[in-house]
Amino acid sequence: MVDMDNTEIELKLLIDPADVPRLRRHPLLKALCPAGPKARRLSSTYFDTDDFFLKNRDIALRVRRDGRRWVQTVKGGGSVQAGLHRRDEWEAPVAHNRPDFTKFVDAGVIALFSDETLRQRLHPVFVTVFTRTVWLLETEAGDQVEMALDRGEVRAEQGRAPISEVELELKAGHPAALYELALALQDVVPLRPENASKAERGYALGAPPPALAAVKAAAPEVGPEMTAEAAFRAIAWNCVGQLQDNQARLQQGYDAEYIHQMRVAVRRLRSALNLFSAAAPAIKDAALVGELRWLVGELGPARDWDVFLAETLPPVIEARPDDAGLGRLRQAAARVGDAARAKACAASASARYYRLLLELGRWLWRAPWREGARAEMLAQLDQPLASFAAATLAKRHRRLRRRGRRLGKLSVEQRHELRIAAKKVRYAAEFFAGLYPHKAARAYVRALAGLQDELGVLNDQAVTERLLAQIEAGGGDLLRERAVGVIIGWNACNTRTRLAGMAQVWKRFRRCKVFWDE
Repeated sequence: MVDMDNTEIELKLLIDPADVPRLRRHPLLKALCPAGPKARRLSSTYFDTDDFFLKNRDIALRVRRDGRRWVQTVKGGGSVQAGLHRRDEWEAPVAHNRPDFTKFVDAGVIALFSDETLRQRLHPVFVTVFTRTVWLLETEAGDQVEMALDRGEVRAEQGRAPISEVELELKAGHPAALYELALALQDVVPLRPENASKAERGYALGAPPPALAAVKAAAPEVGPEMTAEAAFRAIAWNCVGQLQDNQARLQQGYDAEYIHQMRVAVRRLRSALNLFSAAAPAIKDAALVGELRWLVGELGPARDWDVFLAETLPPVIEARPDDAGLGRLRQAAARVGDAARAKACAASASARYYRLLLELGRWLWRAPWREGARAEMLAQLDQPLASFAAATLAKRHRRLRRRGRRLGKLSVEQRHELRIAAKKVRYAAEFFAGLYPHKAARAYVRALAGLQDELGVLNDQAVTERLLAQIEAGGGDLLRERAVGVIIGWNACNTRTRLAGMAQVWKRFRRCKVFWDE
């Protein structure tokens, strides 16, 4: 349960207009809302300044016409998790279609709009006009949810954008109920969790955002006052956010870094599941792990070919510009790479992907790993995070050092295992770094990143031969086959050079002081 005073909690889902009739006929709606839906026309005007003073502070101010009533709403702050929007919200009736600054009751809102200059600069920036059909649902567990189907458009001077979405707003009960209802609806109708609000889409019409950079891993918000379980939730949501942000960008246009960061997000999440399963084995949920493995498998080939085409092949071609076989090889690799990219994009826009997001949301809110857990296991989950973090980091650090013994004599498979071990330590160190002195943690992570990067390059070189075998399967082109041999030789030389420098990288890491003992 959550405190919902002045807090709006809703799950926003996009729906294809062609699927709306099926949604309306869904038997779940009749079962949970025998009285049937009600529809009304809504028109909302959003206000801001020319330089988007409110938007830049994550605040939305609107006046909505609902029948004969005018309602003023201020929204601000909050968070978005796999389509679940949590924002502070204040509403008040007003007499007209303009903001009434006397209606504010929250001290922070009153202070913000007390500036007379700001008030004078506010003007309409866009309008949303849509028909809202509402079902008031009550689940068997007693959760009360308002389901709204919105159909219409966002209008601005610069253009228009369609609105076709479902909003599940929690009125009373547990937030997990929103995900559970969405999953039940998705059995019949494809629904896609959406992080962008109507306001964000309206602002995008006025000032289309530039191509967005990929979202890299950010430090999760953990603190010493947390329990191990609370930290797990924070870390898992952090990973889900990184995944969804990059997936949303990928839908706007392909960028190799989007795919890479989606894979990083999934691997961080899988690492967190493994990490915290030491406290509660059920956290390593087999069904979720299987779906995450599926997603990585769909994204992996695109990433491999992106690295080959952008990093591995260019220096060889630069060294041998007149080698026609390398040009033909690049063309063949580009065709295979295009197919891998198309497969990755299709997977990230599939119903299976969106269902995975909803399942993750439901699972993280319900915390089924506590069901039937023994007292000692619950004690592990409820232990102070600092104790859990220190023990976990020490254990992974020792394991990594063992795997790095006799580094120069490791096989390709053993180097791969060492790379995975280094990655697990790095993820754990980044998850928990906020608990420790910043300088010490940063030095350790930097040394570990250097080791991981070197091992990653060696792994990319090992992957290259597997990729070349896929191209060779076409056969029949002697120039291209000779080019394959050139790259294999180039790779072997680079691998030997890298291995010669690995001892120094490993030594630098071993000398780095562990930060969790301070």
